[in-house]
Amino acid sequence: MKKIAVILCNDMHMDIEKANVLVNYISKNNNYIIVTDYKEADVIIIYTCAFGSNKMYSIRVIADIMCNALETSTVIVTGCLTKICSNELKKIPNIIVMSFKELLNCLSQEAIVPLVNMIPQNKVVISDGCLHKCSYCVYPLLVDKYKSKTIEQILYEVEKLYSTESTIYITGAHETSDYGIDLYGKRSFSILIEKIVTKFPNCNYVIGWFNISGLTDDVISVIGKYKNITGIMLHIQHVNEEILKAMNRPTFKDTDEKIQKLRAIRKDLQLFTEVIVGFPGESEAKFQELVDYLSKGDFSDIGVASYEAVLGTKASLLENQVPKDIKNSRMNYIKEKFLATCYPADEHSSESITNEYNFAYEALSKMPRNILCNPQKYNKIAGIDTRAKMEDFEYHLNIALQCVISSRSEFDIAKNKKFLEGRYTFEARKLFCAVIQNGDFKPGIKERAKELFRIWQKK
Repeated sequence: MKKIAVILCNDMHMDIEKANVLVNYISKNNNYIIVTDYKEADVIIIYTCAFGSNKMYSIRVIADIMCNALETSTVIVTGCLTKICSNELKKIPNIIVMSFKELLNCLSQEAIVPLVNMIPQNKVVISDGCLHKCSYCVYPLLVDKYKSKTIEQILYEVEKLYSTESTIYITGAHETSDYGIDLYGKRSFSILIEKIVTKFPNCNYVIGWFNISGLTDDVISVIGKYKNITGIMLHIQHVNEEILKAMNRPTFKDTDEKIQKLRAIRKDLQLFTEVIVGFPGESEAKFQELVDYLSKGDFSDIGVASYEAVLGTKASLLENQVPKDIKNSRMNYIKEKFLATCYPADEHSSESITNEYNFAYEALSKMPRNILCNPQKYNKIAGIDTRAKMEDFEYHLNIALQCVISSRSEFDIAKNKKFLEGRYTFEARKLFCAVIQNGDFKPGIKERAKELFRIWQKK
């Protein structure tokens, strides 16, 4: 029996859903046993992401695996990145590039339904794919046709969470409002959500990733009727009509009318949204329109992204692209004014995957196999700390340095020793010490680092 490890490059709900499908298939295959340490696995599956900065991060994860996996391991790369960068990925030595469907067929010829919730989350993903063609969005290039789960399957998944969760998120992988159009010939979300809230009443429900075009009167009526539907995520993206037209989004007039309908019947309902700033053609006046609307206070939580000109999208070909500094300034303004969560554009997304891989491989090959003692986050998923190694290395080095500086007594030394040993591997601590010894630090700090480092020596 071979050992197999599954690695996630992103932990958005749709990626966890895909990983859960994988581990369900693997668990039914008698040829494999799932392990959470990829360094001992015979087969490693990397589920990549191509959204924003996770595109290049996925390449770094692949490089990390190739640096530290067994030489005999089979490394399989799947996920969103294989949809748009398949040819480039195939140039990376010693990896196998497979579509998600191809990979599942290799694991089992029969579909595994219903799925067991092996990777717990309080979200039920009801559909996959997106029927909308927003001009800025890369998802239509990444996902297959819109595919809904049956009402029966969704009720089964809700039931599995009902006994332990106080709030359950009902969401599509990429878009929620078109639920059922492929199975039942029409949008059926209102039917689905009413069945859920009536069959499982002692729970709160939040609706995610909902396109305003699907917020029909029947959906609004159900939300108004059931108080245990406590929130809904409506991506308005902008309010200026010219910008929305260029985005291929619903008009602001239609959006605002529906939001005010919701507000009128459910003043207690939490509304969440995400907006994009710096879209091509966004003048200061158009940006101010967005700020003024958000200032009305309809939304209890706001996410803001600076526009990213993703190759292959229609918006990337538009004129009047907004400079990076202006985009970031507007994003930070909304962050500060509304305490919004920021999603900055990845300005390196169009760079060469091959160059990024070579850079990451060289850097990671000089680092310890692991920095963090326990990087695993999800059940059945192999832990990896690529981000800590590359993007956050200076942050962790500063933590180690502060421990050295603050070790002024035997009590401090014992306390810091316990903290560092619980958080960082021996190899990482050794590297931190070496950096301090070679850095521009006072001699006393270097001596104290040596003293603390001797305590860390393996017995």
